[in-house]
Amino acid sequence: MQNSSISTTEPSNPPIVFISYSHVTEQHITWVTDLSRRLRSNGVDVRLDRWDVCAGQNLNLFMEQYRNLSGRILVVLSDDYGPKADNRGGHFSGVGAETTIVSPTIYRHLEANRVIPIVPNSGTVAANPIIPTYLDGRTWIDFRDDHEAAYEQLLRQLHNAPFEPAPPLGTNPFVGKTSEQARVSIRNDPAHWKHRQSSGHVSVNLHENSGRFTLGSGEASFELILEYPFMIGDQPGSEKTVRHYNDGIGRIGLVRSAAKHPDRLDDLTFQSSSNGYEPVTLMHFTIATDRTSELTLGNLPPLVK
Repeated sequence: MQNSSISTTEPSNPPIVFISYSHVTEQHITWVTDLSRRLRSNGVDVRLDRWDVCAGQNLNLFMEQYRNLSGRILVVLSDDYGPKADNRGGHFSGVGAETTIVSPTIYRHLEANRVIPIVPNSGTVAANPIIPTYLDGRTWIDFRDDHEAAYEQLLRQLHNAPFEPAPPLGTNPFVGKTSEQARVSIRNDPAHWKHRQSSGHVSVNLHENSGRFTLGSGEASFELILEYPFMIGDQPGSEKTVRHYNDGIGRIGLVRSAAKHPDRLDDLTFQSSSNGYEPVTLMHFTIATDRTSELTLGNLPPLVK
């Protein structure tokens, strides 16, 4: 899980969500109901037919609420949902009636992203979901592979809490500067030494930024301090070390067993520059985003040769 700073301020009005689905099987209905209960427990005001429509009440009147542009609509796909939605002029179905109400608002407000298709793991969707025509081109959230990851993605979208908010907009490095000043400004931009992923590979010049590089993001952000002795006539073969990590709380030493497995350490290459040879390495790394986790050398991504 990636971490980022998110405002803890409760919105004045919780998001309203209507759920459109087919009553194709009891298992599917149960899946939709369980999802609705969980969303409500996480601050989403879900409106569901089995909760909000009693015997004798007008179902069409309930579905008319779908026109409310302040509400989002979750379309829970099943293999019969798309055909029912597209055949709304034929045999009556709740799905067809809902589509008749919803689709005009979609075409009038294409940028609003009101409708979110989701693919359940209720056993009612074949390999390729059948999407209603009015939702062509829309991406869906698939619960079949990783239910928890899909649920978090959905919940974040409903609460407008992205995994990583857009960073602040910086200034134009070319305004009011000479070409050389702009070049230096770009080279020394702090963003140049940040890599926000929690695992992967990153190429760094050990002589830049005093060997300081930031890996990861949010609470899983580490400052990696690389120590490489600078000598006149720097040549390949000099020792490479990592002094420490700094996670903002304390310093954490390098895995001790790394010293016993030099084959797992990243190799250096040397690039010629005006300062002589500059050591450059393609580091492979991984960060435990859960502080209770234990990492070993086996958790590192494979070396790139």
